[in-house]
Amino acid sequence: MANKENPTTAADFYSKGNEAFVSETYPAAIELYTSALGLEPHFADCMVARAHAYIKSDKFDLAKKDADKAIDILRATSETSPTAAKAFLRSGVASFHLGRYKEAKNCFTEGQKLGEEAGLKQWMAWCDEKIKKFGEFAPGVKPAPTPTPAESPKEVVNKEAAAPPKPVATELAACSLSDKSATLPTTDPTIMPVPKISHDWYQTETHVVVEVRIKKLSADQCKVDMGNTTLSVTAKLPTGSEYSLELDLAHPILSLQSSYKIMSTKIEIKLKKAEGVRWAALEGDGSTPLPGGSVAPPTATVKAPYASGRDWSAIEKNIEAEAEEKKEGEAALNEMFQKIYGDANDDVRRAMNKSFQESGGTVLSTNWNEIGKEKVEVKPPDGMEWKKYD
Repeated sequence: MANKENPTTAADFYSKGNEAFVSETYPAAIELYTSALGLEPHFADCMVARAHAYIKSDKFDLAKKDADKAIDILRATSETSPTAAKAFLRSGVASFHLGRYKEAKNCFTEGQKLGEEAGLKQWMAWCDEKIKKFGEFAPGVKPAPTPTPAESPKEVVNKEAAAPPKPVATELAACSLSDKSATLPTTDPTIMPVPKISHDWYQTETHVVVEVRIKKLSADQCKVDMGNTTLSVTAKLPTGSEYSLELDLAHPILSLQSSYKIMSTKIEIKLKKAEGVRWAALEGDGSTPLPGGSVAPPTATVKAPYASGRDWSAIEKNIEAEAEEKKEGEAALNEMFQKIYGDANDDVRRAMNKSFQESGGTVLSTNWNEIGKEKVEVKPPDGMEWKKYD
């Protein structure tokens, strides 16, 4: 059994890295993925995961290197799993942010051949827009250096496999040094900026609700794709830039029973849970949750839904319960009288019974001192006449 408290194997470090990624602590995730790759240099899933963490950290050069290396490894082993499609997606996203639009589109095209990875089509459309406007490269961006074709990917993999694993400390130091020149200036107007748009989520017993806070968005400017374990949101912002949110969900959903709506201040996406259990995190590996709870390990540090710490699912339940209990008209009036009668003393109850019976239901009084003295007369409402039928 893997030791999750003190990871020692590549799988352990990879698992801990995934926990850190879910918690959005990307620097920690990168360090853990790096430790895993130090022990197992050809761990393609881990390499693709680190590329994703680099993208989240705006370190697109490093993301590109990881994604391309994962592609070489997977090609050499004739691997066509979903990991390969993800590798092309990460490589394309990194190239796009580096201003190499033609290169990015080629990556997305290759990835699409391997599977419908969420977001690929939208990224290809954005590439077409940039290529039409700027050409293959953003202004001032030079083509990436072509690698020397001295060795095939198969030879590279075999050569690296024969070499001893690089020490973890050395690998970390190399990443730290290269980080200083890893990205282009974020102020370059020709490169798609990362919009300051937040997304949040909460859950009920049956749904996970994701909110993306974009204002004044029309339906034709937004596209939402929901897979069994993925969510992709792409939008053309009023500023002219593009927004993309790509999530690997923690657990499966029923995409055909899920929905979304565009409001004036946000996009609200309601994902129908495949299993009615509580999720400990929004993102993960898409595994089936265990019955009776979530599959998050007890040591994982998971962000609670909403920074306020409120239990929105409980609030929603209370609102629904109040709506069900709310009565109108005569039903509400009867319910109020029943409550008064139930909480009253003997004198009040006698007054209520006597006044109601003797007046034919036209008078209801709680004052026994007044009602107990004489018979209560019938007092029909204004405009109505009391008649007694034999």
